Amino acid sequence: MTRHLTAAVLTALAAALVCTIAALAAQASEIKEMKISAPASEYRAEVANLIVTDQEYLRRLENQSRPVAMVTVTAYNADPAQTDSDPEIAASMRRVKPGTIAVSRDLFSKGWVFGRKVRLEGLGIFEINDLMAARHDKAIDIFIGCNQQALAFGKRRIEAALLNI
Repeated sequence: MTRHLTAAVLTALAAALVCTIAALAAQASEIKEMKISAPASEYRAEVANLIVTDQEYLRRLENQSRPVAMVTVTAYNADPAQTDSDPEIAASMRRVKPGTIAVSRDLFSKGWVFGRKVRLEGLGIFEINDLMAARHDKAIDIFIGCNQQALAFGKRRIEAALLNI
């Protein structure tokens, strides 16, 4: 029974992969044709629309709030009491390291997503690689490896700017 189920799942996955490859090939062909015939500005806009077809995602990007916000900034470290069951791995599935920040879910839903850079006034530039617990709003947590330094950092209100780099 399990062997037949596994074979059926593999067959379905193979069919889905073939369909995806065919769709990507068709999309690449459209993009190539568009590059030849359209002015550069139209070409970029059309390619963006072809690649990002999720209308809800596009609407959220368009309605995104300003990329600058006053946030509460705290610090955390890889202590299991402050994280989940694997404190060395962030929500982005990357290892936590100096320069990593976690953002509150309200910021994340406004485009402050994994891999984006954020400038924290007076502190520097950081990369979003983690998420804070759902109870936090307009908040950022900076990863600091040492527990004593994280505690000494305290809680601050700082202007944060989402960067396009």
